[in-house]
Amino acid sequence: MRVYRPLPVEHEQAEYMRQIVRECRELLKQPPPDTFLGRKTQDAPSKQEADDDFA
Repeated sequence: MRVYRPLPVEHEQAEYMRQIVRECRELLKQPPPDTFLGRKTQDAPSKQEADDDFA
């Protein structure tokens, strides 16, 4: 029976893939981004401010 011994390059690639998986898991733990495009990002101007702009 043959014994399989991985090459050093395969260890590097395996560690790289483990790092990618760790980063992906951290990303998936974060809450989903708010992508609602209809949300207002600032308050509407008050009626007084709107009237001052047209005066």
